[in-house]
Amino acid sequence: MDLSSRPAYRGWRAAAAQWLAGVVLFALALAPRAILAARFQTVDEAYHWFERATRFGQAIQSGNYAGTNLVGHPGVTTMWLGAGGVALRRWLIDAALVNGDDLFVYRALIRLPVALATALCVALAYPLLRRLIGARPAWLAALLWAAEPFVVAHSQLLHVDALLTSFVMLGLLAALVAFRFDDQVAPGRPFAPRWGMLAASAVCGGLALLTKSPAVLLPPMVGLIGLAGLWRHAAGRRLWRAWVLPLLAWAALAAAVWLALWPAAWLSPLGAAWSVLHQAEADGGAPHAWGNFFRGQAVADPGPLFYPVVLAFRLAPWTLLGALVGVPLLWRRGTRGRAALAMLALFALLFVLMMSVPPKKFDRYVLPVVPALDIIAAAGLAALAGMLRRRPAARAGLAALGWLALVAGLAANLAWYHPYEIAYYSPLLGGGPAAARNLPIGWGEGFEQAGAFITAQPDGAAKPAAAWFEPVLRPFVPTSVLPLAEAATPGRAGYVVLYIDQIQRQDVPDVTALYLGKLPALHTVRIHGIEYAYVYQAFPAVAHTTQADFGTGIRLIGYDLAGSSAAAHTLRLALTWQVNQALPADYTLFVHVLGPAGTPVARIDVPPGGPAAPTSAWQPGRFVTGTFEIALDPAAGAGQYWLALGVYNPRDGTRLPLSSAPPPAGAPADGPDALRLQVALP
Repeated sequence: MDLSSRPAYRGWRAAAAQWLAGVVLFALALAPRAILAARFQTVDEAYHWFERATRFGQAIQSGNYAGTNLVGHPGVTTMWLGAGGVALRRWLIDAALVNGDDLFVYRALIRLPVALATALCVALAYPLLRRLIGARPAWLAALLWAAEPFVVAHSQLLHVDALLTSFVMLGLLAALVAFRFDDQVAPGRPFAPRWGMLAASAVCGGLALLTKSPAVLLPPMVGLIGLAGLWRHAAGRRLWRAWVLPLLAWAALAAAVWLALWPAAWLSPLGAAWSVLHQAEADGGAPHAWGNFFRGQAVADPGPLFYPVVLAFRLAPWTLLGALVGVPLLWRRGTRGRAALAMLALFALLFVLMMSVPPKKFDRYVLPVVPALDIIAAAGLAALAGMLRRRPAARAGLAALGWLALVAGLAANLAWYHPYEIAYYSPLLGGGPAAARNLPIGWGEGFEQAGAFITAQPDGAAKPAAAWFEPVLRPFVPTSVLPLAEAATPGRAGYVVLYIDQIQRQDVPDVTALYLGKLPALHTVRIHGIEYAYVYQAFPAVAHTTQADFGTGIRLIGYDLAGSSAAAHTLRLALTWQVNQALPADYTLFVHVLGPAGTPVARIDVPPGGPAAPTSAWQPGRFVTGTFEIALDPAAGAGQYWLALGVYNPRDGTRLPLSSAPPPAGAPADGPDALRLQVALP
C-alpha cells in the first residue's frame, strides 16, 4: 500500500517539513546572533541595561516588585531576558563551568536570551508567512529577516529595539492570519476571525508594549487589519461580531499580558502606565542632549529625511532592490498575499512617519519596519525570479542548489561583518565611509580595540585613560577612565580616545581640537572602512610651555629645571618633545648655557631623548622627555642665564630649521636655528 497517497500521510509530511524548516530557520538566525558576538558593548548596555537587568532580577528575588519599574521604555521584556542571562551565568559559575571574571562570557550570557527570543520569532513567523504569501516567498522572507545585518546587529545586544521589532512583526502577521488575509475572498460566506491567531497576536502585542512605547502603533494597525479583512470579505454587516468584539478581546488579552509580566504593575497599574507615558514624552519631546548628526552637519533634529536615508544605507542591497520591485506588486492583480503585503507596507509607512515627528532620532528607532520590508522584498524577488510559477520536476535539483547558494551568500555576508554587523552599510551607496559622512556612526563598537591597544602599551596602566563614553571603555583597559573633558588638562590622562560619534556631534570640541589633526594618532580603529576611534598619547604636564618646531618632525612643547642648583653647580634640564613625523636619522641636541652677557658657561651634545631613545626610533604621536644634567662652571652663581638649544644631524652638522616665536629682547646670538630661553638658576 502506497502511504504517500493518503491524505493523513501527506498532512503529516507537510507538518514535519514545516517543523524542520522552522528548526533550520531558528538555527540560521541564532548563529550570528549568539556565536562570538560579545566582543564589544554598546553605550546603552554599559550605562543602563546590564545594570538594569541585574537590579530587575534582584527586585524579583527579594519581592520588591516596585523595584521592577526601572525605566519608562518600559524595557520589561529586555530586563526579564537579561535577568535570565544573569541567573544562567551565576549557575554556570557555581558549577565551575565558566570564569566569573571573564567579561566576554558575561556579555555573551546576559545577551543570550535576547538572541534566542529574536531567533525564535523568525522561526515562528515562517508558517504565518507561508499562509499569507506562499511557501517559496515565505522561506525567502524568513531568510532575509534572519540575515538582515541591521536586524542581526541589534539582536546581538541586551536592548529593546530588536525585541520590539520581533514582537510587533509577529503580532502583525498573526493578526493578518486571524482576519483571514490568507483566504481567497468568497462574498457571502460567513466571516469570523480565527480566535487562536488573534490571541497569539494579542500576546505579541502585550510583549511589544512591555518592550518599548512605539508599540502603541500596533493596536490601531490591528484595528485597520480587522477593518480591511471585513471589507475584503464583504462582511460589514457583522461589524460587532467580526471586528469590535475581536478587538476588545485583543486589547484585553494584550493588557493582561502587560499586567502579568510587569510586577510593578501589580502594585500600581496606573503608576506603571504613567512612567511609560512620561518616558515617551521626555524622549520624544526634545532633541538628544548629546546632539545629532546628519549629512555632514552636527544638528539637534535631523528632520524628516533622516529615516529614509537611514533605511537606504542600512538595508542590504537585495532587500532594497527587492522592496523596490515588490511595491508595484501591491497593485498587480493575482499577486498572492497582495492585501497582506499592502498592510505591511502601510505599517512601514506609518511607523516611519510616527518616528519622524519627535526631534530625537536614532537609526535603530526605525528597526521595526525592516522585517516588513524584507517580506515585501521577498515577494518582489520571488516574482522577479519566476519563483511563483510551477517548475518541472527535472529542475528540482537546480532549485535546491539555488536555495543553498542563497543561504551561503547570506551567511557569507554576515560572516564577513561578524561580529560587527552594526557597522554594515549598503555598498550600493558607498558603504561605511559614505555613511560616516551622512549619518551618526558609533554606539560603542571599536572601544574594545582602542582599549586593547592601550592595554598593550608598557605605560598603559600608568595613568587614567580619557574617553567620551567612559563606562564603555572601562572594561577594556587596565586603568580607570576619566571624562574626555579632563584631557584638556595636560598630565591628567595617559591616553585619550576620540570616538567618531563624539566627533560628529561636536561633543567636547575643545579636546577634539587639541588632538584631532594636530597630533598623529598612535592607533586608529578601523572597522569595515569606518574610522571609529583615534587613540592619542595625552599631552604631558610641563613646568614651562613653549612651541618650537625643529624641522617638520619634532616640536619642543616644554621644559623643566626642577633639581637645578647653582650651589651644586648643576643645571638639570628636562625637555619634552612632541613627535609629529618619523625621523630618518639619529639627530643630536645641543644645549649651550650662556651667562647674562652671552658668555658660554656650559654645553652638552646629546640625543634629544637621552641615550636610550634615539630619534630614529621615535614614534609619531608620542611625547618623549629627555632629562640631562649639565655641569656648570664652579664660578657660576645663582641668577639669570640663557639656554640656546637646537637639533642637528651629527653627520654633517646641519641644524634642523627652527620655527618659533621671536627670541626675547636682549637674547644673545648663538648661530642660526637656535632657540633661546631665559631661565633663572636658584
